[in-house]
Amino acid sequence: MRNLRRRMIAVSILALVSIVVACGGGGGGGGSSGTPPASRSFYMGSTPYFARPGLSPDFRFENMDERDLLSLHVDDFWGVPWDYCNASGCADLPSNWQSQWQALAGQARATGKPIYLAVSPLGDRRTLAKRVNSDGTLQEHWLPGAAVDANGCYRFSSDANAATYQAAYIGFMKYLIDLVGPDFVSPAIEMNMEFTTCPAEKDAWIAWYAGVHAAIKAAHPALPVFATFQMESMYGITDAASACGGSLTLEQCFDSRLIEALTIAGDRFALSTYPMSWRLIHSGYPTDTYAVVKQATARPIWVSETGWPAVKVLVSYPHGTAGTCGAVAVSASDANDDQQAAYLAWLLGEAQHQGVETVIWWLNRDYLDAAVSAGCPCAPAASDTCSLLDQYYQAGEQALPGSGGTTLEFILRVFGNMALHNYDGSRRPAGETWHSWLARPRG
Repeated sequence: MRNLRRRMIAVSILALVSIVVACGGGGGGGGSSGTPPASRSFYMGSTPYFARPGLSPDFRFENMDERDLLSLHVDDFWGVPWDYCNASGCADLPSNWQSQWQALAGQARATGKPIYLAVSPLGDRRTLAKRVNSDGTLQEHWLPGAAVDANGCYRFSSDANAATYQAAYIGFMKYLIDLVGPDFVSPAIEMNMEFTTCPAEKDAWIAWYAGVHAAIKAAHPALPVFATFQMESMYGITDAASACGGSLTLEQCFDSRLIEALTIAGDRFALSTYPMSWRLIHSGYPTDTYAVVKQATARPIWVSETGWPAVKVLVSYPHGTAGTCGAVAVSASDANDDQQAAYLAWLLGEAQHQGVETVIWWLNRDYLDAAVSAGCPCAPAASDTCSLLDQYYQAGEQALPGSGGTTLEFILRVFGNMALHNYDGSRRPAGETWHSWLARPRG
């Protein structure tokens, strides 16, 4: 597969888009002049995810005319009722926990859009997701000490209850499929991230997931079922040098991991990608990934989630007497409306060129006010933006004193200003780009 790869083009996104438009190749998706096509090949979706103090996620079904597929990305946010399900389904579920799923499913079906349901059995991409308690609350880190290793990885290979949890998750998925009625399902999100964080459990995790996939397909043979894979992790851009054999290039790392990922059963090949990490570490990002995948598999290709932040992010922020305004981690020259729109324009053009089936932009509307989140210290403190950031910081500190608050807040900030619409609902330049493509008929 190495002969399929072109060298990674380490240029800025704006320069890349200029080349594409001028030459009409690569991601241009049009003719020799770069003229946009009259139609598009792919679904265009986004999530209804939103967040506010005291309620995260706060799903909001707005701007539904700006997508033709609804990504119901619930991940591990609402936990898994491990104690209430078996391979046949779920029973006696806590009423308040069940009612939130029923309300979400009803809202999703009412849109009339095709639904993509994505959930995960793993929290932090390494251990079993939060447990649903009898009162509907969620419990993290509920597994006994022997069931996880020193890195917090669930012991798929040795825990005596692994098969029981697998059966419970199969029952949970059957329950959700019957409730939501999705058109596409991912029972595992970014499943390859566990491969490098928990290498000793990798094979057992793959086998555990294979049983889940087989059971869902047996119950719903016509339903497209597939895991998603994290693109940057497949390239190993943040891995230890030994993770991909030590001497492999980034491209060779991806190639080897692609071969491995395609051995895992799935009706689609889906990649999540947040290429800002490429911009920060390697200046540019690989422009031939989708071409390489297309050469390697006949499965329809999905961009299952992606985005580009539009507001700078610092390393740390003060909270009360704790912390300071740290150094810039994501600069305003990298994270802004123009860079975001340029990435989206390239991505949609490349999706058209490679015949990608679906592109899902992570966020529809910012849950952080850009004018507030760009400042440090956060002000006004009573605003929803500052309150939400403080809430996440405090939750992170409670879970991991000394560093967890900063980490969790950083993640919230990176994703919180990544949407097609600003916090006030106005459309971003990327939203205009999106809208122009959505206006073209799919076919």
